[in-house]
Amino acid sequence: MAQKRAEYRSSRRSKNMIKKAFAKLLHEKDISKITVTDIIKEAEISRGTFYAHYPDVYGLFEQIENEEMTKLMTFIHELGFESISDDPTKLIKEVFYYINNDLEYYKLLFLSKNADRFLIRIKDFLTDQILSNEMIALYHASSTGEASIYISFFTAAVASVFIDWLKGNITVSIDELTDILSRIVTNALMGDNHLMEHLAKAAVPAMTEKTNHTT
Repeated sequence: MAQKRAEYRSSRRSKNMIKKAFAKLLHEKDISKITVTDIIKEAEISRGTFYAHYPDVYGLFEQIENEEMTKLMTFIHELGFESISDDPTKLIKEVFYYINNDLEYYKLLFLSKNADRFLIRIKDFLTDQILSNEMIALYHASSTGEASIYISFFTAAVASVFIDWLKGNITVSIDELTDILSRIVTNALMGDNHLMEHLAKAAVPAMTEKTNHTT
């Protein structure tokens, strides 16, 4: 039994070393340019140790994606989808604190050149969950197509805030940040037209300024 525990700890340690080395490399270059040799050199492990856990570079990336999606699904299933729809605060807070526990690793992972793949999978997953739970009415949508647009909008907005937080551009506490995000999402879902008008007005000067800078 003690030997099995030691083997498990060793295996887990090796996988963590591989994932952190890979995340660092992803931050530096595109996945297509990363080799197994790059990873084992960065992680300071043998080639055999790598292949004991992963088939190749893309297999490693896919497993990391699957692990993060599984964690997100666990959060959602534990809290309950209807409960999250009524108040998304707990889910958003759970995710931010989970990321914060290994912040440097997730900075490398989500600020890499390949982060869009994660965001697309998360959006697709949330879309499937909402549509399969017949919760289109929460988005004031008349069709699944319209609901998908709402979901794309909200996931992109939250993802943008998340990336700014990882970059250190947002300095409020996690509790404050998640409360603000939850209020925005909840008020929008409940049809708070005043809030949406306020956000739209605030966006116009920003978009105008951006356009002026690019012309």
